[in-house]
Amino acid sequence: MFISNDSIKFMIAKIFFTLAEFKNYKIKDNISYHYHGKDTVEINYIASGVGKVKIGDAIYDIKKNSYFVIPEFVPYSIIAKDELEIYSSYFVIDTKTGYKEYTPYLEKAFLNNDPSFELLFRTIHNEFMIKTLGYNEIVTSAFKSMVIMIVRNEGIKGKRLSHWSLNSLQFSIDKIFSNEYNTITITELASRLNMSVRDLQRYLLKNYNKSFSDLKKEFKLEYAKIRLIYYNDSIEEISENLNFSTREHFSYFFKKETGITPLSYRKKNKMD
Repeated sequence: MFISNDSIKFMIAKIFFTLAEFKNYKIKDNISYHYHGKDTVEINYIASGVGKVKIGDAIYDIKKNSYFVIPEFVPYSIIAKDELEIYSSYFVIDTKTGYKEYTPYLEKAFLNNDPSFELLFRTIHNEFMIKTLGYNEIVTSAFKSMVIMIVRNEGIKGKRLSHWSLNSLQFSIDKIFSNEYNTITITELASRLNMSVRDLQRYLLKNYNKSFSDLKKEFKLEYAKIRLIYYNDSIEEISENLNFSTREHFSYFFKKETGITPLSYRKKNKMD
C-alpha cells in the first residue's frame, strides 16, 4: 500500500480543492467499508481486477477503468471477486459559503468508466513517490484534469463556490471508524481526538447526523450483510468477528435492524 498525505491545493472556476489523502492499495477476498462525514468527496479508480461496489443500497459491477465518486454521508463497500488495485483520492471542504446552494458536486454518487484515468492516477502515484523538482505542479495538474473529466463525463454544470480546506478532525474520525469500528469505544475515541465525550457526541451529530452508537451499528450491520451475501461465513463466525456474545444476540440485533433473520437475508440476497 502507498499513502501520501501531501497537502495539494488547486482551484477550478473559483472552487478550491484540498487533498487530504491519496493512496494506492490492493484487496483480495476482502471488503473495504467506508463512511465519510460532512463536506467530503472521495474519487476511486479501479486500475485492475474485478469486483463490486455497494454504494448506499445499490450494487454495481466494477472492473479496470471503473471510477466512482462518493459524496458526504454515503457509505460504500468494495467487494473483490478478483484482486483489485485501487487508487483513491480523498478531499474535504469548508462550507462557509453554503456550497449546497450552488453546486451539485457532492449531492450524489457517480459511477462510470474512463480508461484515460489510468495515466492520471499512475502519474500522481509516481510523482508522490519520487518527489523531484516540480512534482507538486505535475500532481496538481493531474488532479485538475481528473476533476474536469469527471464533471464533463457526468454533465455537471455546477455554479461557483468558495474555499475548500482540510478538516483534520473529521479526517481522523473517518479513518478510525473505517478501521476500528468494531472495537473502538467512545471514551477511547474522544481521548485520541483530545475531546470530551460530550463534545465528541455533539460533533458527530453535527457532522455525521448520527450518534457514536448509530455509526458503530451501521458499520457492523454493513459488515454482516456483505459477509452473508458474498461469503460463506457461518452465522457463528460473523457473530464472533463482530464481538457479539452469542449467535442469538447477533441474530436479534440483525433482525431488529433489517426485519429478517441473518439466514433469511442470506437466502434472499446470496450472490456467487
